[in-house]
Amino acid sequence: MKLLSLVTGLLAAHAVAATPRVVIPSLEEAAKQIQDRQAKRQSNVITTGAGGSGIYPRLEVRQMFFNKPNQWTLLILAMQQFQAQDQNSATSYHQIAGIHGVPRANYNGVGQCGTCGDADGYCTHDSVLFPGWHRAYMALFEQQFLSVVQQVAGQFPAWQQPAMFGAASTMRFPFWDWAAAPRPGYPTLPNIVSQKYVTVNGPSGSQTIINPLFRHDFADPSGMYYSPFVDWHVTLRYPGSNAWDASSQESQAISAFDNIRTSMQDQVYQLFSTCSDYLHFSNDDAGSSSTSCSNSLEGIHNTIHTTGGGPGSATVSGGHMTYLATAAFDPMFWLHHCNVDRIFAMWQSQHPNSYGGSQPAPHDTWTIAQGTNQDENSPLTPFYKDGNGNFWTTNQVKDWTVFQYTYPEFADSDGSQGAIASFINKLYGPSATATAGSSKRTAAPEPRNEWRARNTAAPASYNAPRQSSPLVAANGSLFQYVANIKTPRYALNGSYQIYLFNGSPSSEEPTTWIHDEKLIGPMGVLSQANKTDHDLTAAGSIPLTRTLTSVVRQGLLTALTEALVVPYLKSNLMWRVAGPNGTEVDSATIPGFEVAVFASTAQPPSSQYDLPKWSEFIPLVDITVDKAGGANTIANATAT
Repeated sequence: MKLLSLVTGLLAAHAVAATPRVVIPSLEEAAKQIQDRQAKRQSNVITTGAGGSGIYPRLEVRQMFFNKPNQWTLLILAMQQFQAQDQNSATSYHQIAGIHGVPRANYNGVGQCGTCGDADGYCTHDSVLFPGWHRAYMALFEQQFLSVVQQVAGQFPAWQQPAMFGAASTMRFPFWDWAAAPRPGYPTLPNIVSQKYVTVNGPSGSQTIINPLFRHDFADPSGMYYSPFVDWHVTLRYPGSNAWDASSQESQAISAFDNIRTSMQDQVYQLFSTCSDYLHFSNDDAGSSSTSCSNSLEGIHNTIHTTGGGPGSATVSGGHMTYLATAAFDPMFWLHHCNVDRIFAMWQSQHPNSYGGSQPAPHDTWTIAQGTNQDENSPLTPFYKDGNGNFWTTNQVKDWTVFQYTYPEFADSDGSQGAIASFINKLYGPSATATAGSSKRTAAPEPRNEWRARNTAAPASYNAPRQSSPLVAANGSLFQYVANIKTPRYALNGSYQIYLFNGSPSSEEPTTWIHDEKLIGPMGVLSQANKTDHDLTAAGSIPLTRTLTSVVRQGLLTALTEALVVPYLKSNLMWRVAGPNGTEVDSATIPGFEVAVFASTAQPPSSQYDLPKWSEFIPLVDITVDKAGGANTIANATAT
């Protein structure tokens, strides 16, 4: 009766508006139209997130491994089965990963825009939509992953099912905190992510399987579009060759993440404490117009991508994580992006009055044409909010708990600005003592105060360093130095890396630079081939203070005053660019490339529940004026 009523209404509408050019469908045709619409609507995948009635934390992956053995077992077995699903299924690992880039296919029936022929996928990079889009993306992945978790729990013997279903009921997908220190003696890239094999207690007892956090196996890689990815049947990190049977050189990834971790810690802490504007926080394109917020959530995220996949060489491609189009197939992507969303949530807690912004799309995505205005109300395609064709928007995902998850920092506190600032200080501050995954207030002692610990006879108050310290300015604030970088994201026809050094690197072989002991920090430029026509400047910022503090402690500088630091950095600050093919690129030949050094001071936090307050950024052009790719005037160094 309902269908007949709908058909009658459709025919009546046609009769009222009838003209000689209108073709009125027959009863059978009208019924078929309605059935087709209903079928299409029902076939759409609605992004609901974890679902259920409870809000539970996404744990750090090592926290899950050490403290939640049943959830760890479910994670491994569910990821194994999730990745093995038919590639043609809309809810499979393969198709959800394919939303991000290749294989250049519609998802959810959301078609490509008429002028978007050069787009690899729906992902919104260099865009104010970056944080919200990836939040919805992660929610879709998590909901489908958790549906497999329920299936796995049901595969255990009846006597084990209560425990496994209990673990599944509060489970969320874990994150990997690549910026906080690991437990003593452990690598930054967890063994549980980097090892090829893993042993778990499955439904039939102990079993050893290929680790589904280590790689994803393709049933058919031909849709990967780019060579050599169309030939690789597994995802790779630091591949040993371009051959079909190439393998990952995981030791290279482990070494690289260990070497850059402290820089990533400093970059995250600076992002929390100096970047208060959502637009500049959100993406690397907007950061090119700011000095205090030159770095961004996206910019920091890019470096993890290029480090995870590897820079490649003159004869071998980087791995899947290194490139926009293929990154989401590596399981590391989901652990990484879960942490990116966590940083987003923690940043929101520190800047509650800054959310949203407007920005023209700098290039095409699958559904967004270059030049289209994007803001907090733009649809986050292809993520349907409901069955009526409405998509989620940045505004609608502002509260992450709408997807029924949270993070340990919020679950283990009252979630206030001060409480989250305390976690930020413990995990990422200059003397952080908490390790990755130790979010509970009882998990680690209060951090010793770096603002005081740098002095031999510190005063009693939390925020009052001795002014006699070589690291302290006359007003009692600590000296801070950063190197801001601007570079064209797509100019080199692929992803590339920028490295800052304290002195010349030990080798001029680009593949060694990320492992070099003189490395201050990296900036990864996550890109893709065939986009060189897009004029877009990506921005980043690498803090120099940790390195300079070490120089003082070594006795090579007596203080961090500008009068001493400027000549030191002029002689010792160096940079290198490793191009997409693993060869060195002269930074002077890259249009718009620039490294500019700035000085600032940071007023120490008034308590552990506050973040430092930075002063104005002052350009120090004398450091870079005579160097290829260096800022040579104050006007060039200072963004408008």
